[in-house]
Amino acid sequence: MILKIKQKINYDINGIVNFGYNKLILTPQNDDNQTIRSWDISIEGGVKELSSSDHFGNLVDLVSIESNSTKIKYDVVGEIETKNTSGITKTFKQDLPLWCYTSDTKLTKPGNNIISFYKKNPIDYNDLIRSLHVLSNKIKSSIKYKSGKTDYKTNAEEAFRNKVGVCQDHTHIFLSILRLNNLPCRYVSGFFLPKNKNQNLAMHAWAEVFVEDLGWIGFDISNGVSPDDSYVVIAKGFDYNNIAPVRGVINGVFVENQNLELSIEKLDQ
Repeated sequence: MILKIKQKINYDINGIVNFGYNKLILTPQNDDNQTIRSWDISIEGGVKELSSSDHFGNLVDLVSIESNSTKIKYDVVGEIETKNTSGITKTFKQDLPLWCYTSDTKLTKPGNNIISFYKKNPIDYNDLIRSLHVLSNKIKSSIKYKSGKTDYKTNAEEAFRNKVGVCQDHTHIFLSILRLNNLPCRYVSGFFLPKNKNQNLAMHAWAEVFVEDLGWIGFDISNGVSPDDSYVVIAKGFDYNNIAPVRGVINGVFVENQNLELSIEKLDQ
């Protein structure tokens, strides 16, 4: 499948900007599941200073924000050819050993509610893949998908306790339980083309679990499936905090409003 993605991230600034920097993680890479045909990020209100890879292997751009900017705009346009590998990724550049992916983070640290759920729902290591799908579906049925009830600071325990969240929360809860089982797992951000054309488009999140002799296996908890050729990977990390698409600091006195636009189109091959 060939997907054309257009993403606009706009910040309207009312006030005084002295200087600032943004870290962008908005660029995908080639792997078993996808080949980048073209990808471009145009910038208004800032200048790209350098590009590098982080310790997860993600591509990172550093942007300096121009003084007195009233708008900061990131326009992303690209085409990617995807392949259905049943959610299995064998290759992805990384410099971290697997044991690093078994540790809790601020967003995935379990509390009493998640620990209780973990004890009642043991993993069957003799049938691991099926057991992980069962766990994913139990989380999906337990945590109602509803936007506006959580944000990027909401941790797994809080979302689990309130029984509501979005893909980010589903993924953090799944990771929290897997790390209690000492299974290497990671947070994935990217895009997917929903079958329901009326579904609102936004950046998406899912999880990957490392399984010996197979590689990293994807689980989209919010949709109850493993990723296929309708998915595009942008970045991978321990949790959302590692791979937020835009993060930074701006010095000045101002009010900032963010506007997001996204379109995903399937192209003829």
